[in-house]
Amino acid sequence: MCAIWFVFEKKDTDYFANIINDLSSKYNAHPFKPHITAYGLVNIDLDELDNIVRNSIQGEKQFIIEKSSVSYSDVFWKTLFVEFHPNKPLTRINKKLTESLDSISKYEFIPHVSLIYKKMNPDEQEKLAFSISIKNNFKVTGMWIQKFHEDIDKWRIVKKYEFIQ
Repeated sequence: MCAIWFVFEKKDTDYFANIINDLSSKYNAHPFKPHITAYGLVNIDLDELDNIVRNSIQGEKQFIIEKSSVSYSDVFWKTLFVEFHPNKPLTRINKKLTESLDSISKYEFIPHVSLIYKKMNPDEQEKLAFSISIKNNFKVTGMWIQKFHEDIDKWRIVKKYEFIQ
C-alpha cells in the first residue's frame, strides 16, 4: 500500500517538523515527515504508480498554498491538523490522480498537514487547535510516494519528484 504526498520546500518542512517533533515529544507520539496526502492509500504496482504520478505532475511548477484553519478530529490520522485552501495546482493534480486511481481506491482529498498522530482527549485537542500559532503560507515543491505501514517508524519514501522552479 502506498500514499502520494505533496511535500514542502526545506524551510517549510523544517517549520512543520519542529512543531511535529515538539508535539510528539510532549504527548509521547511518533514523529513523522510533514506532508499533505494527495492520494492514499492505493494497492498498486510501484512502477505503475510511478507512471501515474509522473503523468499527473508533468510540467507542474512549485506553488504556494494558504492556511485555512487549524482543526482536530477523532480520526487518528487527523488528530490535529492544518487545513489549506484548495487552489488550482492542488486541485488539478488531485483530479489527474483521481482519474487514474479512483477505480482502485477512493480518496476524499481535503488538503491538510497533520501535526500529531495520537488518540487524544477532545478537550485537549480543542485547546491545542486554538492555542497553536501557524504561519499563513507554505511552498509546495514536489511529491513523494510513501510505502505505508501501520507502524509509523516503518514508513518508507520510495519515489521523489520535484516540481519545476
